[in-house]
Amino acid sequence: MVNKATFHSLCHYLYQHEAATLRDLKKEISNRDLEKTIEIAIKLRLLERVDRRYYLRFPIFSQKMVTDLEKEETFQEALEILKKEDSQNLFAELNYFNRLLQTTYFYAVHEEIQLADISELKNDEITLISCQLQGDYTTLPYYFTALREDNTITEEFALYDVLGDVDQDYALNQFSYIIQRIHRGKKVRPSIFSQALLITKILSVDTEGVWQLRTPLLKHYEDNSINLAGDTLKWRLLFTKFLEWKGNDSLQYILLKD
Repeated sequence: MVNKATFHSLCHYLYQHEAATLRDLKKEISNRDLEKTIEIAIKLRLLERVDRRYYLRFPIFSQKMVTDLEKEETFQEALEILKKEDSQNLFAELNYFNRLLQTTYFYAVHEEIQLADISELKNDEITLISCQLQGDYTTLPYYFTALREDNTITEEFALYDVLGDVDQDYALNQFSYIIQRIHRGKKVRPSIFSQALLITKILSVDTEGVWQLRTPLLKHYEDNSINLAGDTLKWRLLFTKFLEWKGNDSLQYILLKD
């Protein structure tokens, strides 16, 4: 529902006009599914109706509010810790952030605010985890997430030009096979799957044709050390600022099961 135009229009109007009546809403929003959308949003506790007036039940963050959060001492301390972490500890923070995103939460931000997101691609042998800014399809986990959710991905994206809409499970088995062979120092044959791993900077190949892993490969989790009280927005902001500091589009890890 949250991706529907009617819900967006409803939230936009209520953000600017608190305590609007149904008549007010119908004057501004002509969509036929308005009342149905309202009832669903109320059931999901995204809206509330009090004395026939409607209110948003979730926060909407402006750029100023986000800037204020970033200036908080605890946020700045967390960012400094993150900048000094080694690969193992950085992955621990990323893993905590990933688990946090899997819990139930809901908020909105203004369109001009970009936030870091996490996607993962896994099977019984391997997990590919990437942290990237929203709308960036340059990592394999985010690419396959976008395919599952029917997001618009066309030939203009290098990964689509190579992989198209290949079956996710089959592709991941191929990625796992290639990564494990290279990890063991064995050769691999060129394929669309090794090409995809090159494009996403998981692998590299030198002028002599030697393949190497560019992405950290880990075999266990450490406990995270940053405490932001489980605040999902702050964690998304934290990794957004970290990516900006690194000058990277994404942060990737491979977790290989023993």
